[in-house]
Amino acid sequence: MVVLKFEKTGTAALVSHVDNLRAVTYIFRRANLQAEYSQGFNPHMELGFSSPIALGVESVAEYVSVKTPYSTDLLDRLNAVCPNGIRFSKLFNAEVNLASTLNRATYQVTAQGIGDVISEILHPMYTISYQEKGEWVEKTVSSRIFTAKKVDSNTALVTLAIGNDNLRPDRLVTHLMRAHNLTGDYRITKLEAFVNDTPADKYLLSL
Repeated sequence: MVVLKFEKTGTAALVSHVDNLRAVTYIFRRANLQAEYSQGFNPHMELGFSSPIALGVESVAEYVSVKTPYSTDLLDRLNAVCPNGIRFSKLFNAEVNLASTLNRATYQVTAQGIGDVISEILHPMYTISYQEKGEWVEKTVSSRIFTAKKVDSNTALVTLAIGNDNLRPDRLVTHLMRAHNLTGDYRITKLEAFVNDTPADKYLLSL
């Protein structure tokens, strides 16, 4: 099994997780990847993705595992057939369940005034409100927030839980902007994933 790190930026950030799965499958086929398929009535390429990210969030730290022989030219072959916004950056020879192992991620958030208010999310009982299925929901999320750092007035870095107990960064950012009357657009980019405090790349290299 190999694990590939890839970027999902620009218009590719507007692709849903299901469509992203299809896109990566097509890329692997175009690159003539000799991947293993599931058995049964409807065989499909056996892929394991890191936890889905919210629609519109860019990322330079997505991961996918595939059962295929390790090859040093794999990145070049894949990137030669990638659409705009998707690029493979690293290759690891590792066997791991990405969705259940990676449990934190650091995001860069850019929005007018966001850096000046980001520290409040470190409150021990921080609660956000957001809409879900047409209804307003309030949830205490402090256990899902690990770090928050101001870079400048319009930029902040936050580390949040991903996986089964995740905190969507877009919900956090829209709550902050609404609470402080911050106007304009925002941009969120996932910079790095972690296994607890260990960066994902370092963890995968250790396997």
